[in-house]
Amino acid sequence: MVMYKIMASRSIPIVVLLVFFSFSCANKAVNWYSENSDIELELPPKQEIPVLEIQDYKNSSQRTSLPAWLRGYLENGIEGSESLAEYSGSYLFIASIHSANPAVIQQWVQNYYPDRDFSRLAALRIQRRFERDLSSRPPDKVYGPNYEKAIKAVHQNLFWGAMRLDDSWVLGIPLTPEDERPKDAHYWGFILVSIPRETLEIQVAELLSKVTNSTTSGGRPATREQNAAFESIKGNFFEQF
Repeated sequence: MVMYKIMASRSIPIVVLLVFFSFSCANKAVNWYSENSDIELELPPKQEIPVLEIQDYKNSSQRTSLPAWLRGYLENGIEGSESLAEYSGSYLFIASIHSANPAVIQQWVQNYYPDRDFSRLAALRIQRRFERDLSSRPPDKVYGPNYEKAIKAVHQNLFWGAMRLDDSWVLGIPLTPEDERPKDAHYWGFILVSIPRETLEIQVAELLSKVTNSTTSGGRPATREQNAAFESIKGNFFEQF
């Protein structure tokens, strides 16, 4: 659980307790490596928004609240945004970065294009889906090289149908678990991307259908159990997606 404090001008501070998991697009990619696959991918790290004391946000001077999609996201993760009636029938994705320099946030927002950048958001959400039903075993052990091949295919795919709907930012001071205040506030940028559910499901199902009996670049094949596990999850992939 994390907590954030909103301290807008002329408003009473509000303390909200929330559960949050961020599917975010960092401004610097990191190498993602699996010993089973012998491949490297550049995926953004899965990062969680820390506890923030929010000092300012986009359009706060106009006495407006945080956008409903962003508030829902901060309170309940992506499920909180997707629960809004106006987005029924769509999957939502929220890309985010943070920087001490607001110009970095502005430049990132101006240069974000779903046609080019959506695959990273999709890859992270699909990666989470593979991990969801597992306990202590990593997905590359359960699904073998099929897993890495699937993530690579999604990461390299050019998806169609994704639309950029909105963007926002907040200025917040990250708080430690002990509520010790760091020295500097940071700007956090958010971009809301939507894609029709059927549109995404068709594309992902097609990608996954091409993955079977995979081998690593070193020639190690998936085991019978790994192939069976992969075929099983493909059958209900979009349950709790």
